[in-house]
Amino acid sequence: MNYLPLQVIISLFVVIVVFRLTKKYKDKTFKFSEFFGWLIIWLIVLFVFWLPQTTSYLAIFLGVGRGVDLAVYLAVILIFYLIFRLYLKIDKQQKEITKIVRHIAVNETKDTQDRRSKTEDLRPKI
Repeated sequence: MNYLPLQVIISLFVVIVVFRLTKKYKDKTFKFSEFFGWLIIWLIVLFVFWLPQTTSYLAIFLGVGRGVDLAVYLAVILIFYLIFRLYLKIDKQQKEITKIVRHIAVNETKDTQDRRSKTEDLRPKI
């Protein structure tokens, strides 16, 4: 069998990524659904690199000209979806940070007012 150097490189890369995914899942950094989703994506990448003609069959079935075009379309869609998810997470974090900062500011203001009122009580009255 004639192995292309790129197939070997991609295979090693996918093995490393799957190893890191497994480690992150065991460390409870990933939920099972996240782990499983990423595992499926990387296994599909490995499958497509070893059997590229399968994308041509699937492309013809879906009405796309070539298998490479289908792979690019799917990759772009996946990237846009992941960017959208990142946007939602960043927006959520910004709102949480704003809420925490407001809470801290209100508490510091109350503490400052309490200290001022205590020092005013200690001043001698004339």
